[in-house]
Amino acid sequence: MPAAQYIPDADFAPAPAGTRVRLTTLLTVVVIIMATAVLIVMLPRDRHPPPLLVRIAIVGVAPVSMTLSWIAARIRRYRLVGEELWIELPFRTARFPLAGLVSALPDRDALRGAWKMNGNNGLGAIIGRFRSKRLGASRVFLTDPEHAVVLRWPDRCVVISPHQHICFVETVRKRTGLAR
Repeated sequence: MPAAQYIPDADFAPAPAGTRVRLTTLLTVVVIIMATAVLIVMLPRDRHPPPLLVRIAIVGVAPVSMTLSWIAARIRRYRLVGEELWIELPFRTARFPLAGLVSALPDRDALRGAWKMNGNNGLGAIIGRFRSKRLGASRVFLTDPEHAVVLRWPDRCVVISPHQHICFVETVRKRTGLAR
C-alpha cells in the first residue's frame, strides 16, 4: 500500500452483550444485593454495632465497587485508525498496530476451552488475558463470543467482538492486504 494513500478511519460498535455477559452481570448484581441486604439486617443485631458511618461504608462498598467495575469493563467501540486497531474503554484505549497481522477470522468458538489468566470474566464484558490450547496466550475484549473475531500476529493474539464482525474482518483484510 502506498504511504501517501489516505485510508479513512472506521468505527465499529461492540456487539450487544451476549448470554455469558448478561448472566454474569445479573448473577453479580443479585449476589451483591443479597449480601448488602444481609449486612443491613445483621449489623444492627450485633451487640456492639459499629458507628453509623462505618455501617454505611460496609454496606455501600460492594455496590459501588461493582458499579465501578462494570463501568470500567464496558467496551465503547473498536476503531481502525490509520494502521492501528483502537479498542476504546472508559478509562483507556488499547492500541494494536496492524503491521504484521497474519490473520483476521470470525470465530464464535474462540473462548472454548480458554482459561482466564487475569481480567474480567463477564461483568459488563469479557476483558483480560486468556490462554487456550488452540489460541495460546491471547488478549480478549469481548461483549459477545458469538461475534468473536480472532486477530493473529506472529507474537500475539487479540480477540474482539464488533457488532458487524464480518464487515470488520473485510475492512481489516483490505487495510492490511490479507488474503481471504
